[in-house]
Amino acid sequence: MRRPEGRRIIAPITALVAAGTLALGFAASASAQDELPPGHPPLDDSNPHAHAAGSGSMPGVFQPPEDTENEDPSLPPGSIAVDLRDADDKPVAGETITLGILINSIAKGDSRKHLQADTGARGRAIFSGLDTASNVAYRVSSGYRGGSFAATPFQLQQAKAMHVVLHVYPVARDIQDALIVCEATVAAEMKDDRIQIEQVLTIYNLGRTAWQPDDVRMALPDGYTAFNAQASMSDQGVDDATGTAKLRGTFPPGRHAVDFRWQLPWSGDKDVDFDVGLPPHVAIARVMMPAMAELKLQAAGFPPAEVRHDAQGQTFLVTERRLKPDDARLAALSIGIHDLPTPGPGRLLASLLAACGVCAGLAFSTSKRGRPADREAAEGARDALLEDLAELERAHAAGEVGPRTYERARRELIDALARSLGTTAMGT
Repeated sequence: MRRPEGRRIIAPITALVAAGTLALGFAASASAQDELPPGHPPLDDSNPHAHAAGSGSMPGVFQPPEDTENEDPSLPPGSIAVDLRDADDKPVAGETITLGILINSIAKGDSRKHLQADTGARGRAIFSGLDTASNVAYRVSSGYRGGSFAATPFQLQQAKAMHVVLHVYPVARDIQDALIVCEATVAAEMKDDRIQIEQVLTIYNLGRTAWQPDDVRMALPDGYTAFNAQASMSDQGVDDATGTAKLRGTFPPGRHAVDFRWQLPWSGDKDVDFDVGLPPHVAIARVMMPAMAELKLQAAGFPPAEVRHDAQGQTFLVTERRLKPDDARLAALSIGIHDLPTPGPGRLLASLLAACGVCAGLAFSTSKRGRPADREAAEGARDALLEDLAELERAHAAGEVGPRTYERARRELIDALARSLGTTAMGT
């Protein structure tokens, strides 16, 4: 099953795994304590603030107050009022609020500037005299205690004035000082001469303290290339760090997701095995890829992969594991992709390039002799090159050959064809 180049492969199967997400897994369990991964600090059932409101809430899990960005007609047009509050929804006084301003201009390009104001004794900061044009966007943030907390960006074009409530939390850099549980999804897809891997990490902060990872790294296999992290409006993300993916950012209470991709070179081997590092405190991990012919997907210590379908009818192989309290910590995944149904475009490219050399050499040798039979052989060689060129175009249009492989093979074929035509003309 082929998909267009560069297309993300996590998104289409969100519905497939939604029922198995960590949050629902906790809510359905009799005790959240039983779902925590090995080594995770216990939840505090005695904390009156650490209980989600409403039915179906989980004891011991903190329900953070909601950040809001609402229109406020009581304020003068061009104004933004910011209330900074703590985990108990109480004002945080004497802190600096930063207002980021993004101005989009077709003629001049994007430009950015920042304004700052103090929250004062009541925990409120006011920005006034702001532009309400449609090409201007605003983002409120705070660097409280070394963290990074931000509201959702907005415009003043329609609202004219906004009231923002932003919550901040103490920051812990050691994961043992926070209540963090992770869910990891690794999705693989075969391309022409490489395997594209996309990883989505869902980080659940169940406590009252924000987590700022201190040198948390996930190992990547030798020879990986094309590392690319999904862009985010927050400071949360993953960086390429010398053979590892390094997690960064501030993760306040709640649910957060980071997404990154990389590739492994593939020479067309029938079986491919590699290891992928994981973040700490993984409670649920899954591996998946589009189903193809007799292809088999395996992960060490995981159950056999199941065939699942998304809402668009696409078919995937998925294997998933939920850790139990007595399971060993899951620090990495050993993934195997076996019985690939095609020899792979790497071999196709090798065959095409070999054909270039054979056909061009045959045309060159027969041109010297000039006999009718030799000329027929040269014409046959040219026909073979033309057929190879047509096959390459077909494979490229079908997505079986990537752009770099396509350009290289096409250039070699055209050069061989030109040499064939030139040497034959010399011999006539």
